[in-house]
Amino acid sequence: MTRIHARLAATALATLGVLAALAAAQADAPAPFACDNINVEGRVYNISAFKPTTFTIKGEPRDEHPSKIRVDYQLNPCQAIVVPEGEETSHCKAGAWVCQDTKQVPAEGDPKTIFLRAIAGSAPASDNSPAREVAPSVAQADKLEDIKEVPWNLTLKGGVIDGQDQSAVITFICDMAITDEKAGPALTKYENGVAYFSWKSSFACPRETQLPLAEGMSGFSVFLIVVSVFAGIYLVSGAFYNYKVYGSRGIDLIPHIDFWREFPALVVDVVRHVWDSVTGRTSSGRGYVSV
Repeated sequence: MTRIHARLAATALATLGVLAALAAAQADAPAPFACDNINVEGRVYNISAFKPTTFTIKGEPRDEHPSKIRVDYQLNPCQAIVVPEGEETSHCKAGAWVCQDTKQVPAEGDPKTIFLRAIAGSAPASDNSPAREVAPSVAQADKLEDIKEVPWNLTLKGGVIDGQDQSAVITFICDMAITDEKAGPALTKYENGVAYFSWKSSFACPRETQLPLAEGMSGFSVFLIVVSVFAGIYLVSGAFYNYKVYGSRGIDLIPHIDFWREFPALVVDVVRHVWDSVTGRTSSGRGYVSV
């Protein structure tokens, strides 16, 4: 009985240990990051247009005899980078949001990846030290000159490489002139384990100032716009022709004015004919209506 009790006690302690570990893991796990509803000091931002794309930022090659070295970055501000099949050797392991890709650039041939670093996300670093899973955080950035909307920062944290914490800070700058969701960020610098990026885009503007997406327009709205454009071209070109060729003035400038004067009567006749056809009624020249 004593042995059974000892085993039960050991099992209970082991179970409690597992539960405690799970609770700690859940406490450290990142909160869901909805990049279509980012709240920064009362302003709401939507950068979900960037979610489908993995952005690549190429660095400047530097001389490292006998070849050159170039440091590139791959990132996605909304989710972990999607690694294409067959390209695992040139991407950080699954779970990285920002990946630092150091390449060797030979005089001839394609650049070759030397090593990878998971700057942000939950992927393990190149030295196999575990990355911490830390939820992305947002905050207002410093005011820039000639920029109406105050920029904001998105911070993505990662693991520890060579004893140094890794993270990425993306400064989003509202620029209504840049509407292409494929236009990515620029690298500012990499310093003390932190990669700094600046990203100008209309999608970096507060939601209330963003332009509606083109696909949100209905087919009927497009039809009305097309008809209005052609009607405007018809009226302007016709009026100009009448003015130059016939010297018309006033209402006579309207192209085909006689037709438009008779148009209401034509519409009435068409409607009456359709109505008579539907109701089965026909009219004789003497005003007699058959029933």
